[in-house]
Amino acid sequence: MRIRFALPGDRIATIEEFEGLEGIYQHEDGMLRASRIGKVTYDMKQRYVRVNGLKSMLIPKKDDHVIGFIHMLTSNSANIRIVYINDLKSDARFDAIYIGRGKVKVHNMFRVGDMVRAKVVSILNGYIHVTFKDGNFGVIYTRCNQCGGEVVKLNAEEVKCVECNTVSSRKLADDYGNLNTIWRCN
Repeated sequence: MRIRFALPGDRIATIEEFEGLEGIYQHEDGMLRASRIGKVTYDMKQRYVRVNGLKSMLIPKKDDHVIGFIHMLTSNSANIRIVYINDLKSDARFDAIYIGRGKVKVHNMFRVGDMVRAKVVSILNGYIHVTFKDGNFGVIYTRCNQCGGEVVKLNAEEVKCVECNTVSSRKLADDYGNLNTIWRCN
C-alpha cells in the first residue's frame, strides 16, 4: 500500500487505474480526485483508492439546492458565494454563476448582498451554473439598496423599504421573508 497526503481537488488516479471509495469523486476529465483533506490510501491488490480524513468537504452537484450571497453582478450575470449546500453549511467557499438568457436583466433581479436560493444545473469548465426557474428559488433575504434598511415584500417581484420608501425589483422566492427558511440551515 502507498500512502500520501491530499487536498480537495487533488488528482489521485485515473478511473482506469483504480476504483474510488470514500473521500474520492470522479471528475469530468476521467480523473479520480480528493473530496476532502486527508491521507490517500492505495490498495494495489484490490485496485481501490480512498482519502481518509477527519472532515468531508461538501461539493455541489447537479440538482443540489444552494444558498448564498450575490457578491458580483453585471447586466446579464450574477456570481453567488455558496454558504449552504442542501441546507448543510459549507466552508469551502465555492462560487456559482447565473447567466440571464434572452432579454433577462440580471441586475433587475438581484442586488449585491442579497441572500438567494438556487438550483445547480451543471458544473462545466470549473464553473457551477445555477438557475432560479421555479418559485422556490430566488431572493430569500435582502435589505434596501439605498439606505440599508429593512424591506417588505410588495408582490412577487418588488420590495419596499420601510425607512426610505424606496421600491426595488427582485426575483423573490415564494417563501421570501420567512425567517425560518433562512435560519433552519444553522
